[in-house]
Amino acid sequence: MSDPGPRVLAVTNMYPTAADPGYGAFVAVQMESVVRLGAAVAVQFIDGRAGASRYAAAVGRIRRLARSDRFDLVHAHYGLSGFAAGFQPLPLVVSFCGDDLLGTPARRGGITPKSACVRWLSRRAARRADAIICKSDELRDALPHPTDRARAHVIANGVDTDRFTPGDRGDARRRLGLDLGERLVLFPHTPDVPRKRFDLAEAALKVMAREGLHLRLWAVSGVPHAQMPDYYRAADCLLLTSDQEGSPNVVKEALCCDVPVVSVDVGDVRRWLDRAPGCCLVERDPVAIAAGLRQVVCGRGRVDGSTVRGEVSTDRVAAQVLAVYREAIARRRMSAGV
Repeated sequence: MSDPGPRVLAVTNMYPTAADPGYGAFVAVQMESVVRLGAAVAVQFIDGRAGASRYAAAVGRIRRLARSDRFDLVHAHYGLSGFAAGFQPLPLVVSFCGDDLLGTPARRGGITPKSACVRWLSRRAARRADAIICKSDELRDALPHPTDRARAHVIANGVDTDRFTPGDRGDARRRLGLDLGERLVLFPHTPDVPRKRFDLAEAALKVMAREGLHLRLWAVSGVPHAQMPDYYRAADCLLLTSDQEGSPNVVKEALCCDVPVVSVDVGDVRRWLDRAPGCCLVERDPVAIAAGLRQVVCGRGRVDGSTVRGEVSTDRVAAQVLAVYREAIARRRMSAGV
């Protein structure tokens, strides 16, 4: 009989809810994928958007669960979750996602005071962790302690490549009730989040309009994750203009649907665009973004995302995460002399 997989208490401040079904979908997908490979997972969601007190309240709850003999380790997603999960006795894995280690850019330069506090707490979480997962090389390099950087694994979020697949644009538009002839630039974020730079995307489309090429900037957010493939397939391209990202899943999902991407050089986007010729990496400037959009939208209209699909499948990523779990458990046993 094969050994049972690890029993995992997943602690996260990002997880789909009825009010926001797309929130933290990548966490849900990853936990579902490790379950398929044999792990048992129970999720503890910390609704941090309801106030910082939710993290304080979670500390005791996580500690009680960890002492219940139901779990082998704790996997925390995001630095604040990792800090709240650091006061319990089990091996701890912390996944860092973006602004938890990088901070949130402030309008006048630097990072916001709130995100500076989050970053400090996230660094403490890294110190306490038995194993670390970073979504990109940039995040790993942001860990201040050399020992933390040395034991950090760079593992991007996986994509359900059975769901996010190429499809017919016209069929997708008909299902969504969209104009078949309209040129659509998908902006897959909430426009009012400053660091996503909707203003920069708008400015680029105004440049194009002055040149006689009219595109519609199509902002999409809050859509259930299972419905997103049609939104990608319906678009002429995806546009990413963020000031900061970790490993944006929207880029990988679009490429898995063979949809071209125009993006500024942020997070690990360059890595994925290098694997899908026909996309465009641009400077963070409206004129440069407009030129990239023109090149992609007026080009062949689809890219070959097969290489990306091969690298980001959820089962492949889940196997890497399970290896980190085993490492964390072994390191804790070694430190305890077991």
